[in-house]
Amino acid sequence: MAQTISRVLRAAIGLLLAMVPFSASAQVGRIFVSAEAYAGVSRIVSVGKIVELQRVDYEKPLTFTQKLGKPHRLVFEIDETIRGDEVRRLELVLSLQSTLYLDYLRDHSLQIMLVGGPTRLDSFPSAEVGVEERGKPVVDEWYQFRLLDSVEVPKSGAEMVIATQINTRYDSGRMFTDELEVVVGSKEILKRVRGFAMNHPKTLSAVTLRVPNELGALCGDPNAFCGITLPICPETKATLVALKADPGLILRRIESRDESENRSLLVAEVNKALAVFAEEDGQ
Repeated sequence: MAQTISRVLRAAIGLLLAMVPFSASAQVGRIFVSAEAYAGVSRIVSVGKIVELQRVDYEKPLTFTQKLGKPHRLVFEIDETIRGDEVRRLELVLSLQSTLYLDYLRDHSLQIMLVGGPTRLDSFPSAEVGVEERGKPVVDEWYQFRLLDSVEVPKSGAEMVIATQINTRYDSGRMFTDELEVVVGSKEILKRVRGFAMNHPKTLSAVTLRVPNELGALCGDPNAFCGITLPICPETKATLVALKADPGLILRRIESRDESENRSLLVAEVNKALAVFAEEDGQ
């Protein structure tokens, strides 16, 4: 009986969440995170599965941010370490406000890219607040569980709603690159992440480039406006310099209602991003 009630409640929550992108969040922006930014800005990058997730009593002091959710113990079984210490299992305590999606990822043994560190990269879906990592307290650390492939959507039932919403929130396995192209699926995304982490072993800063909504729509739902987070590195700078010289590198790829407006947007935003590079270089 309790399990049936739980399934009904989860379905109802899923239906409410499924309406969010079209209602409550309709006037907010969306910041996509490039594959290279996940690799470059994070302290740890691992590929694996969630094998345990449960609510726990936690008696140690918590920060204000950590108190916004409820402490949960999460165990991540690692198949591949791209950045960070090589361990077989990573045990975390996280402050979670909802476990709906993480429960689904655990229950279906889905492969995930886990990224963590002092920078909160993504907000759709939101990064989770860290409390402990491998038994040691962490403060101002965030963890993102990034599904890299679309999930099969059942034809009916409560899980149909959740699976549909998961595909929306994880862009159906699509991700931007630092060349502003779109790669699809875990094979292509992880190829970019591995290569970038190998070429840039040190943690980097990031810059966000606002782009036309039509470009964002090639990857996922851009909402009211959108940008792309990119690592501050020579590869990103080369992309920006090329885009400044020829905004058509993007404009020719999209159907724009106002090409003049989008051209002006790109020129202004590229100049802002290049100014961040100049600050990083101490110029």
